[in-house]
Amino acid sequence: MEKRITIKNISSATVSLVLPYINFRRKLDPNRVINVSEDEYYELENDPGFAAMVREHYLAVKGLEANEMAEVVKGQVYEMSDISAMLDKLDITAFAKFIPTAAPAEKETVIKLAVDKGITNPAITALIKKYCDVDVISAINMKHQAEE
Repeated sequence: MEKRITIKNISSATVSLVLPYINFRRKLDPNRVINVSEDEYYELENDPGFAAMVREHYLAVKGLEANEMAEVVKGQVYEMSDISAMLDKLDITAFAKFIPTAAPAEKETVIKLAVDKGITNPAITALIKKYCDVDVISAINMKHQAEE
C-alpha cells in the first residue's frame, strides 16, 4: 500500500519545488499542502535545496516515520498560524520563549506578520529587533508611507 506523504508550506513565503529530471514542478503558496508519491519524495529528499527548506522550517513533511526522514528537523516547528496567534494575543511569554531559537523561515514570518498586523507592543518589537534585526515600528511607518 502506498503511503500518503504530504508536504506543507508552513512559512509566509511562496516556495517552488522543481526537479526537472523527474518532471516535478509545484508552487506552494503559504499554507498550501500537496500530496507526493514515495518515489517523488525520495527524489526530493536527495535535493539539497529541499532538505534546507525542511531544516529551516519553510516546509513540513507528514506521512513518514521519524526514521524514514532523511532531514532531521531541530526544535519545535511553528506554522504561520501559530505565530499569528501569539502576535494576536500579544503573548509575550510564549513569544520570548519562541523567538531566540526560531528558524529563519519563522523569523521572516514574524517580521511579515508583525508589520501586517501593526504590532507596536514594546516588548514584542524589542524582541524582534534583537533576534531578527528589524525595527518593526520603522517598517510599519514605511508601509504606511508607501500606501499613501
